[in-house]
Formats: sequence, structure tokens, C-alpha cells
Amino acid sequence: MKRFALAVPVIAAIAALTGCNRASPPVPEPPVPEQPAPSSTAATVASASTLAARPSGRDDASRDTRALPNAFRAEDTLGSLQSRFGKDNVRVENIQGAEGEVSRGICLFPYDPARRAYLHFADEEQLLGLSLVRIVDRQSAWTLGEDIRMGTTLAELVARNGAPIDFSGFGWDYGGAIAGFHGGTLEPRANAWPRPGFRLAPREDLGERMLQLPQGDATFASDDPAAASHATEIVVGELTLAFPRQANTP
Repeated sequence: MKRFALAVPVIAAIAALTGCNRASPPVPEPPVPEQPAPSSTAATVASASTLAARPSGRDDASRDTRALPNAFRAEDTLGSLQSRFGKDNVRVENIQGAEGEVSRGICLFPYDPARRAYLHFADEEQLLGLSLVRIVDRQSAWTLGEDIRMGTTLAELVARNGAPIDFSGFGWDYGGAIAGFHGGTLEPRANAWPRPGFRLAPREDLGERMLQLPQGDATFASDDPAAASHATEIVVGELTLAFPRQANTP
């Protein structure tokens, strides 16, 4: 069953953020890696306020795992972030988004893909009113709780949700955006903030086989034949934490 043009719950609320110049914490700086390709966060966020906010219990020196909902507050400022994460790990940048858009924000741990995060603010000039935290590195140690992290498969998400999950096809700017949870446990509760979310992506090792996944500007359900047969090849490719803009705008 194929559904077309379902609206993603937070499309108009969040600007897309990716890419930033990266700086190393107190070790010698390696060559600057290429920026991740821009993608739109406006249609990529899956609002899932029922996601667990406690740490994953898998912390170790190599993973530095941390739960995203516990790490940020709507009232965070440049100063509070520098105090919490270290001044050398907080860089103010013009962050590129989809379709050539650029917004002034903050990149945390710009040279560490396990901890890198992109922050967008309602007031870009003053960096006040945190509106979105975005994680895009596949090797990131950030989580949304015990069992949702980068690389979690669609099959695992459906089992957690207890119902099908709707998402947009791949191969375009809004690919993998979550469009609905069919009343499952990941369905967002009204007015529950901050709001964790995720976007889906093809598994990295698929190569040209990714073209067999649901494609294009259409909405698919996880129990559609085109999606169900690839439920372990579709994974979480982005983590987000959104805050209500109206509450954060100075």
C-alpha cells in the first residue's frame, strides 16, 4: 500500500543543518574532512516524544555513548555550551543546509564524528533559543535512549513501535522523513518537549542495491512489500532533538 504526499509533522518548524568547518580539541588538527552533504531537516524529523531519555548503559571509552535528550536544554547559550562541553569543542559557524540555505549556529566537537552535533537557534545572531540539535555522522555515539541510535534498523524500530511506520522514499532531499507511527509507542504526545526524532537512510554498505529501496517523492509504510523486504537495509541515518520555537524565541 503506497501513500502519497503525507505531511511530516515538523516540516515548517525546523531548518536543515549540516556541514561545518571542523576544529580539533586540544590535539593537533588533522586535515579538514569533507562536509556532509546537506539534507533538509525540515522534513526529516520523526517526532517521537516517548523515546527513552535515559543513557544507553553501553558507555565505554571507545564509544562515548550519550543520550541526546539529556544533554541539551532550550535555554542553552554559547556560554553554557562552552562551560559544559569545553570552549575548544564549541565552534560558531555558518552552517549550510538544503537548497543553499545557510544559518548561523554551533558545531560541537567539529573534528570528532563520534560526538559531533549541529545546533540551530531561533535567534541566529545572538545564538539564543535552541531550536534543533542534529546528528548526522553514521559513527556517532549519541543515542535517543537504550535502543535507538545511528544504524538502528527499520525492523527494530517497527518492533519497538508495535505498529507500521510511514516514511518518504529515498533519493531526494526529504528522503527517509518519518510521516507517521500509526498510533504506536513512538507516536509523539502533544505538547511534549523537547522532542526526539530520527530520519531513515539506506544502510551504507548497500551500494547500488540501495536503488531497490523505496524511492522518490512518495510515502511508504514499513509493511508495504517494497519496504518490508528491506527492513534490515533501512536504518536510522539522522538523530534530532527539537525544541518549540515559540518558547525559545527571545
